[in-house]
Amino acid sequence: MNFCDYYGFEYMKLRKQLTIPIIKIETDYTTQGAAQLKTRTEAFFENLKAPLTAPPARKHFSTVHPRRLEQYTAGIDSGSTSTNVVILDSKQNIVSFSVLPTGVHVADSAEKALEDALKKAGLSKNQISRTVSTGYGRANIAFRKKDVTEITCHAVGAHFLNPAVRSVIDIGGQDSKIIRLNENGTVLRFVMNDKCAAGTGRFLEMMAQSLGLTLEEMSRCGLQWDEEITISSMCSVFAQSEVVSLIAEDKKLEDIVHGLNLSVASKVIALGGRARMEGEYMITGGVAKNTGVVRAIEEKLSSPVLVPDEPEICGALGAALIAAT
Repeated sequence: MNFCDYYGFEYMKLRKQLTIPIIKIETDYTTQGAAQLKTRTEAFFENLKAPLTAPPARKHFSTVHPRRLEQYTAGIDSGSTSTNVVILDSKQNIVSFSVLPTGVHVADSAEKALEDALKKAGLSKNQISRTVSTGYGRANIAFRKKDVTEITCHAVGAHFLNPAVRSVIDIGGQDSKIIRLNENGTVLRFVMNDKCAAGTGRFLEMMAQSLGLTLEEMSRCGLQWDEEITISSMCSVFAQSEVVSLIAEDKKLEDIVHGLNLSVASKVIALGGRARMEGEYMITGGVAKNTGVVRAIEEKLSSPVLVPDEPEICGALGAALIAAT
């Protein structure tokens, strides 16, 4: 169906009537949106197959260099903003990881991130027995053994880190997604944001530029707010204009940032409603490092949200675990 038509009532009627899984696909995607469409359809088919969930194991980050006779697996998450790599040993210990900016060529970025992780672990490439890729650039990594969608990989990674998690909130550079899990870590349902960048890492970057802040400064700035400001526009471009107007009105920087944090949180809650999100909650992706956004989400949920020690590598961790199965 065309996005602008959006006959949601027909879709909901079909979901209630049919006893088989279905997925709604809009047909007017842009070239940029095609990558998200590919992820949605592939994740849908992955969830029709046997679950790829790895059993819970040790969940700490090892700083001890592994022995040379060990077999290792690697997971590569090729995202729009960063390329992340995790290397596991045969006991599913994380021996090293790397987070590097994604450059113009995703394959080169994947090579560099893997080399960085190998160097940290004191390993060579031929000691990696199997590599699984995920993320929007997953199909462009030639040395992968297999590629799996980030929906499945984030589910596996989150379940490994904490089996009690039932909802994963992943906010990356160009999209946000909600993933519902059962007690085994199997994906029950997932929802991704539409074609707008609102509520994503890119949205926060645009707002930080308008305010003359770094992302790190913005993360802390909104914590000391006085006036609750509502950013009414859900469009990134219009929201940016709204921020400029608030600056002209001499509104406090802290209040504006808090309003932006609440805007992102509202977008997450709206997505969560479609996915029937429930606790325990975990947030992953680069935006999980933004303390203000996390607190705003917790406020909207009236519930704590777990933040992993390294939230950016959850997808790569899931890919490495799948490589080990």
